[in-house]
Amino acid sequence: MQRCLLFLCLVFAAPSVYEATGGLVELDEISFDKITSKFKASLVKFDVAYPYGEKHEAFTTFAKEAKDVDDLLVADVGVKDYGEKDNEGLAKKYGAHKDNFPAVRLFISGKAEPKMISFDESKGFTADALRKFVIENTGVYISLPGCVKELDKLAGKFMKASKEEKKNVVKEVEKIQKGLESKNEFSGKVYKTIMDKIIETGDDFINTEQQRLKKLLDGKISEEKKKQLQIRSNILQSFHYAAKKHSDEL
Repeated sequence: MQRCLLFLCLVFAAPSVYEATGGLVELDEISFDKITSKFKASLVKFDVAYPYGEKHEAFTTFAKEAKDVDDLLVADVGVKDYGEKDNEGLAKKYGAHKDNFPAVRLFISGKAEPKMISFDESKGFTADALRKFVIENTGVYISLPGCVKELDKLAGKFMKASKEEKKNVVKEVEKIQKGLESKNEFSGKVYKTIMDKIIETGDDFINTEQQRLKKLLDGKISEEKKKQLQIRSNILQSFHYAAKKHSDEL
């Protein structure tokens, strides 16, 4: 309840921010600790006062993807190097300055001081990279449009399983399919189809299918078809992340 009131205050206090950036919250030196302390994890971008460009767009895209994740705050701190130099001290506290903007920091709440982890953009500054960074360091579940939490968990179980065990996971998916809401029926079919194809052709299906879907999405297609293909692509990413995580653990 308190969190809801907090967000309502933020929305009405700065409506233009929410209209422009979706799930992205603006923080300053006064609100930073008060708001980040309410969440299990906070992904914060320290940047110029009026950010723009591909990196800012990637960050706002991720903010929209994570807008329904209760445990995660995605926020911006606008820093000015002129006038009263708003938020400059806050940025410096966390190793951010104009020479390394945009600087992204992940804060994980703890019993004492929150743990801070810096985002390494050497492998790319994209919404996918940010999503992976948060998931790997917090365990917070962040779904993409069309993904289903229960089935994402089974995707992870499936990628770790032997070929025979994979068939049992497919049966679990079939049971869950029967209880899915109508809005998730298409997604349920996609999870099962991907699993069947992996059993039939191997894990390489994930990469070849990703490439195929990308070509189709880049082409001229109807909005309805594009929506369906994007859901397939998003669900496929769940398998991709699960496969990579399993590979890293070996």
